[in-house]
Amino acid sequence: MKFLDRVKVLRDKKEYNDFGIYKGMVGTILEAEIRTGSFFVNFIDPNMIEDDIGIPIDIEDLELVEDRHASDALILDAIPKNNPSWWCKVEDGYILNLKGERKNKIPYDYNS
Repeated sequence: MKFLDRVKVLRDKKEYNDFGIYKGMVGTILEAEIRTGSFFVNFIDPNMIEDDIGIPIDIEDLELVEDRHASDALILDAIPKNNPSWWCKVEDGYILNLKGERKNKIPYDYNS
């Protein structure tokens, strides 16, 4: 998962539900960096009744729906200060920056 990918919410949590986000909803990752173990995801109301909702969703609560094939160059351009050391994508269960460095030691255990 990375910038511009489409993702699905895997579980309900009070902090998501309070904003009208529920299990099964699909949104788009709109910020290139990972902050506090989460991606900022934007959800569009398909009925166009409400405004878009953008909130941080924990990595472990997301599943990739569609890889939008954002290149590392595009991701780097979207990261503030273009810093390749910032954590920006999840591959094979690892949180990675653009240097290939891992934040977590155990795959899919995002707090390890």
